[in-house]
Amino acid sequence: MPNNTTGPAAPTPEEAYADAPAPHVETAAMLNLARANHGTPQMHDREWVMRHAALLDRTMLPAATLPGGTGTGTGTGTGTGTGTAGGLGSLPNPAALGAALQLRQLDRHGSTGLGPLGPDAPEWNGEDGAIGYLRQEYLAWRGGQLSDLTEVRAAMRAVSEAADDNVRPGQTAGSGEPGPHELLLDLARRRVAAYAKAVDHGIDAVADQQRAEQELLELEAAGVQG
Repeated sequence: MPNNTTGPAAPTPEEAYADAPAPHVETAAMLNLARANHGTPQMHDREWVMRHAALLDRTMLPAATLPGGTGTGTGTGTGTGTGTAGGLGSLPNPAALGAALQLRQLDRHGSTGLGPLGPDAPEWNGEDGAIGYLRQEYLAWRGGQLSDLTEVRAAMRAVSEAADDNVRPGQTAGSGEPGPHELLLDLARRRVAAYAKAVDHGIDAVADQQRAEQELLELEAAGVQG
């Protein structure tokens, strides 16, 4: 008998999204991803489709907190989202369902599924089966992302180094004079990249990234004017 989103084959929202970044952090991460893949239509980028569908699913779940409460990404990259398990009789968000169906279609053609059950498994039959598949895939993807602790730590170190750079306003060693414009640009680009990596892993560095991007724009504009 086919399972719905409350069936044993599908993770509950608590299971699927327990370590998901806060919605505003995930939104920023998706914007970064879209910009990084500007040559690829978003509808064909699997990670973007999956994260978009999961965010839609999370934001339309009944208003209750997951274990650990709501909040933002932490230094370990394990922020929490909001929502509860869809109870019997609950209906999936139509927008999330459409995006989840798109994810299944991508995985059918590309054999790109990560979870234990493929996109055509009978467990995903039924009106809301695609939501169950989405939750399985998000859980598998997020677990893989968080398991790469070396990358997360590297991102955190880069953010720390970028913050240290901020207290030294690009001066040449011992001279007290502004450093070469190219050095300032390099430091600004490093800050942007470091904060973007942190955001991707669920660390709430959104405001830091925005400030770094503004500083980079100002430096680039100054270089053109100069």
